[in-house]
Amino acid sequence: MSDLSTAIVFWPGAAVMLVAGVYVFRTASMTRAGLLLLVSLAVEGLLFLALASQFLGVLQLLMMSAEMTVMVFFMVMFMPDPGGLMGMDMTHQKRTSGSFAVAIGFGLAVLAVLTDWPSKTLPAEAPDVRAIGFEVMGRSMFTFLFAGVTILFTMVGAVLLGEHGGRFGVDQPGDERRTDTEAMA
Repeated sequence: MSDLSTAIVFWPGAAVMLVAGVYVFRTASMTRAGLLLLVSLAVEGLLFLALASQFLGVLQLLMMSAEMTVMVFFMVMFMPDPGGLMGMDMTHQKRTSGSFAVAIGFGLAVLAVLTDWPSKTLPAEAPDVRAIGFEVMGRSMFTFLFAGVTILFTMVGAVLLGEHGGRFGVDQPGDERRTDTEAMA
């Protein structure tokens, strides 16, 4: 991409990412907060792609889409008010956290403007790029496989634990419970 096309993609994408990130904390719905976080992180992956960092962009899109989808499912399953009907507040210590956010955001903006960013991209045959590929696909692959299977078992276990009595552990109409003596007979 040319510098102009990168800028045309980057700045509106950064604005969308920032607005979605702010609304994560402004909404009273955990479901909407999870979906807004998904939007923010998906745009971040698209920004990586626009900045010619394909590996990080695709990795961000794949990981965050799966992670945020699972998080929304868990919130709907286990939160007492996932739709935000009771008007919960998602922020705590508003003045302190707001002050820190403004100070850190300002510091990062100054750092981004004053840094002499390199304009040259590395070719695909560069030793660092090849080393990252071998690291991910080599000795770390077992770790990724183990983490994936662990996440899968966690999701299945959570569904099985939350399935019987519903989200609140209350019997639904038509549920039949057997006593221990009936189960042994």
